[in-house]
Amino acid sequence: MRITAESPALRLAGAFWVIAGAWYLVTEAVVAGQIPGYRYSVDYISDLGQPARSPWASWMSGAFIVQGAAFALAAALVVAAMRLGPGGLRFFGLALIYGVGSAAVGLFPGGGADTGAVVHVAGATAAIVGGNLAIISAGAAFLRRSRFRVLGGSGVALGIVGLVSAGFLLLNSMLDAHLVFGDGAWERVAIYTIIGWQLLAGVTVFSRPRATDWAPDSTTQP
Repeated sequence: MRITAESPALRLAGAFWVIAGAWYLVTEAVVAGQIPGYRYSVDYISDLGQPARSPWASWMSGAFIVQGAAFALAAALVVAAMRLGPGGLRFFGLALIYGVGSAAVGLFPGGGADTGAVVHVAGATAAIVGGNLAIISAGAAFLRRSRFRVLGGSGVALGIVGLVSAGFLLLNSMLDAHLVFGDGAWERVAIYTIIGWQLLAGVTVFSRPRATDWAPDSTTQP
């Protein structure tokens, strides 16, 4: 049943996306500032969550967990309140993969070659790939709403950029080289595409809290 009145779920989803995304970026900047010589262009984000290197590691680990949980929960609220069709279910499934992966990165800071490090790498991979596929899926769904094609197009475009950046990050690792940019730069592009779309979507959803505003065009099948 479509919601016709203002939906608290949409406002809550928008708030989750905006607050979690902003908190993640601010926490990353603050924690990075506590490590002498740390460079965004070279060093991995995960380094900020390693207690052996980062004095504020727990803050970064917490940011990974909060960001993952908030992204997935907000996606669930949006999909439940809107008629996004099969694309909405794909979006939620991929958002859940992202959320679990991001939480795994925070719970298993990495470093070394133990089981925790394996879980960390698997979580990071799930977060980067799942997150970018999630915003592509959401973008494709929103492209079917003429009033939200900017949000939809940005999701598709940013997701593609994120996946390409992840590919360069993998090549850097395999070749032990810096292809155009360092690992830190490629990793951040692959992650910031997700957070960038999340912030845009959060503001949009929060400012348009009626599910009927998001209804498919009359000539478009949901």
